[in-house]
This record gives sequence, C-alpha cells and structure tokens, in this order.
Amino acid sequence: MSGVLLVLCMAATVAHAAEKITTAGSSTIFPIIQDAAKAFQQTHPDVTFVVGGGGSSHGVKAAGTNEVNIGQASRDIKDSEMKAYPNLVPFKIGLDGVAVIVSSANPLNAISKKQVQDIYTGKITNWKELGGDDAPIQLIAKEEGRSTLELFLHYFDLESKEIGTGANKITVHKTKEDPDFSTTEASIIGANKEAIAKVITKTNAIAYVSIGTAQEIALKGGKVKLLDLDGVKATIENVANETFPLRRPLHVVTNGEPKGAVKEFIDFLLSEDGQKIVKSHEFITVN
Repeated sequence: MSGVLLVLCMAATVAHAAEKITTAGSSTIFPIIQDAAKAFQQTHPDVTFVVGGGGSSHGVKAAGTNEVNIGQASRDIKDSEMKAYPNLVPFKIGLDGVAVIVSSANPLNAISKKQVQDIYTGKITNWKELGGDDAPIQLIAKEEGRSTLELFLHYFDLESKEIGTGANKITVHKTKEDPDFSTTEASIIGANKEAIAKVITKTNAIAYVSIGTAQEIALKGGKVKLLDLDGVKATIENVANETFPLRRPLHVVTNGEPKGAVKEFIDFLLSEDGQKIVKSHEFITVN
C-alpha cells in the first residue's frame, strides 16, 4: 500500500514540476510580469515561466490561439479581437499613461496636441519653431501592433504607415483630413526603454512612451524629460485622477477562464503583493 502511495506522490510531484506559464505581448507590462514571476516562484518553486514581448496585438492573438497561457495588453481588448477569439478573458492589473518625451537638454517643457500633430506630419520641423534650439526635430515612432502607437494615433487624430523593410523601415504620418501622408520620416522603435535610450542619446529627438517607464528612468537620473501635454503634467498622479489625457488600462488576458497555476498567478497579480509590484514600476494599482 505504501508503495502505491509513494508512486502516486511521485507522479503528482512530476506533474506539478511540469507546470509552465508562458506569456507574450506588451513591453509596458513585460517588467511587471517578469518581477511578479520571480516573486510567485518563491511560493511556487515548481512553476517555470517564459515571459515574452512583441506588443499588445501580438499578446492578444497569442493568447487567443493558445500560443501562450497569458497575453499582455496595455489597452482594452478590441471588438474585432473578441469576435476572432470569443473566449478571451481580460484582467485589469493596473493603469498607465503615455508621455511625449524629449531629451532633458531640450529647453521645451510643454507641448500641445496641435504641435504634436504638426511635428509628426512635417509642418513643424525645427525646434526653434517651438522656442527651442535651432535644430531639426528627429521623430521616433512605435512599430505597428504596439498599443502605445494606437493610443497616440487616436488621441492626436493621426494615421501612420510603415515604409520599407528591415533596418530601413520608417513610418510616415498624416492627419485624418489630409489626403496624403507626409514625407517626414520617423524612425521605428519597439520597446519603451529603446525609445527612451534613443531620446537620451539624440538630443533633438522626440518620442512617446509609457509614463511609468519614463518617470522611473528620469527619477534615476536618466536624461529624459516628460513634456506637459495641453497644460497637464505627465505624472502617474494625473493619470490616476484622470486629468492626463493619454491614459490606458493594463491587462493580462487568457483564452477562457484561467485554471491551475495560471489562475493562481493572475490572482497573485491582483493581490496586495502583486499590486505592490505594479506600483514599484510607477504604474497605478487597481486595488
């Protein structure tokens, strides 16, 4: 009898050891999941993680097609995605805003919606037109599939189009009223920290990234400046009180109701300890 129990216990241990949680999606949420996975493993040492990026649209699709257990989406789930994958279940784990950023060496401290429109459509091409230095503006944009890009385009009433391939790929923009896309080129960056690094090294650049990530790097001495937008400071506090206009929810999403270790991990993200991790990355908690 004891031998049977031993075999059953060993089988249970092996089955538990095989549990693996895979994720993909938003680069904004990536560091939260990465740190939460490490903390979760302290009480669940037999659970392993493979944490990936690729942008929100990729994360939703990967979850919907069961490529991963959990998708990361720093936006709401689209109606088209729910139609394609009707069993998607989103869980809001935090809130974030998107800031327009420049180098801390740039004398500009604030910008308006119209000025951002004019910069990205090539109507303003030099910082001196905004009271800054006499220097050409270098545009940085997000790649397609990134929720940061979608929020940026929606708020500023812009459309974008990628041109070229590989390292030569660039983005051009136009307002929804313009018949043609501008010839002004924007270089394409994926993750938030890559865009921030580019702005830090290119003093005449402009980009748009997660407020949480940018604020965290700025507080650590990174030479990046978050511009006031339409008279509102780009801070976590102003995202929380809903005065900052460029804001978004942070979601993890599963295909169907989560079970087992996946459910336990999502429960952890929404717990007091999990929300502390969300807050540690300068995002706003939901609990």
